[in-house]
Amino acid sequence: MIAAALAVSISSLGAVLAASGAASTCIPAVPPPGLGAVDPFAPPAPKATELNADGKALYRQGKWEEARAQYRAALAADPTFLAPKLNIACSFVRQERFAEATAEARALIAEGYIPWTREILEAADMGALKVRPEMGGLRQAMADAAGRWGEGLADSVVFVGRQRAPLRIPDGPGVFILNPHQEVYAYVPATGLYRQLTAEDGRVLAQARTPDGRRIVYVTAEKLVRGAAPGRPMLRGVALGEITLATMAAAPPVRVDGDVRRIEILAGPRGPTFRIEREGQPGEGQFVRGEGGVLLPLGGPRLKKPLAVLTAAEGALAAPPVAAGGRCPVVAREAKAVDGTRRIELLVGGRPARRLGERFGAGLGGLPIP
Repeated sequence: MIAAALAVSISSLGAVLAASGAASTCIPAVPPPGLGAVDPFAPPAPKATELNADGKALYRQGKWEEARAQYRAALAADPTFLAPKLNIACSFVRQERFAEATAEARALIAEGYIPWTREILEAADMGALKVRPEMGGLRQAMADAAGRWGEGLADSVVFVGRQRAPLRIPDGPGVFILNPHQEVYAYVPATGLYRQLTAEDGRVLAQARTPDGRRIVYVTAEKLVRGAAPGRPMLRGVALGEITLATMAAAPPVRVDGDVRRIEILAGPRGPTFRIEREGQPGEGQFVRGEGGVLLPLGGPRLKKPLAVLTAAEGALAAPPVAAGGRCPVVAREAKAVDGTRRIELLVGGRPARRLGERFGAGLGGLPIP
């Protein structure tokens, strides 16, 4: 049923929603408590960041109890600011109080599976816990949290959101580190809450959802390369990611060799398909994901109607509207703010009901490269 709902044309869906009398109030004005964030793009409360910094100063001095007091005060000042929870867990590890560290880490994972699972696994001060028996239980907690994080995403609007203002790329030729501070998010209209879906150090440039709604594929890149001749930039360090939403299971990333000018994500007979144009290679090729994280050439006719298009010159091109099902059916479409930044507008019953990406921008398929 979900796949059928996603396949409904936007024009016919508008007629269905109008006939049903759907009201914009199905998106809660104030989201009730639930899984996800009310606004993942809002900065922490200044007092919370100040208290967290005070805690870090005490942490570096080995004053664990005093540091935890500051971290807990930061959480009280802004409960949505989760960084102090990781700091508390690390402080218990440093004291070899592994049961308490595990309990803190479990609570953090349950509240914010993405990105905090990765943060826990990569934090240097959590290292001593990783060789302990408690780590087995913590990994099981991660698996359980992944399933909960994926619940209800079939009815969500998936998009690329910018977390903060991007770093400015200088004009002229050169090789530039690319960090637009972008990740993939899901917005669940029925709850009014967001869930972050990727933790790729802010390097997500484009994404597309498979026609059955079950998976997302996305593109990251590390560098933007501009030569002496204007108008032909390239992306370097490109990788293709894939996530199954219901389980949050991530496939191994596929690295794309060489410098890339354009990537299209398409729905093919063998699943997500990529049409790639690379520097120094004539024409373009169609590929699918192979075993072990490699690209396999795909023969046959040229596929049409890409789900998403990414170019080194422009970034992700504007995507067509999409429909999300569930008890709060919406149409999501891209629009531009007065300053030209791309946003997402949600329509319920044919009327505007909510905007996503008001602070720094959001796009159904991605955003322009800054």
